[in-house]
Amino acid sequence: MGGPRQSVTQRVCIVAKVTLVFDPDDVRRVIGGGADPGFVLSYARHRVETAAGLAGVTMQTAAIDPVGTVLAQTLIDPAHAAPGTEVTVVWGEHPGTGTDPDADLGFPRIRATVRPSPFDRHARTEYRRNA
Repeated sequence: MGGPRQSVTQRVCIVAKVTLVFDPDDVRRVIGGGADPGFVLSYARHRVETAAGLAGVTMQTAAIDPVGTVLAQTLIDPAHAAPGTEVTVVWGEHPGTGTDPDADLGFPRIRATVRPSPFDRHARTEYRRNA
């Protein structure tokens, strides 16, 4: 994004809001310890990566029973926001200052697929049709 001498307006990063659909097998392995994880709700900020590196960050993650897996509201680089794009969620929180932002801390990875936000078609089309 830019050096410390840039103004705030020069450092603005445009992001897209998407829903990530987590791979159910990875969810069972990483979150559920091999079983159905049951209730999942997290406001932790998990890294979202592609082969090119950091692509975004999760904002809210929850198990959605009718979907049968975990979904995450995510802010992501528009270059990776197309529905169907495969990404990886790093399941663990970075320790913060003093650790390289790109350090591989050994956190498990969960495969995910980009979908539109809101996830529900009715919410995307009908709720907002007169907005």
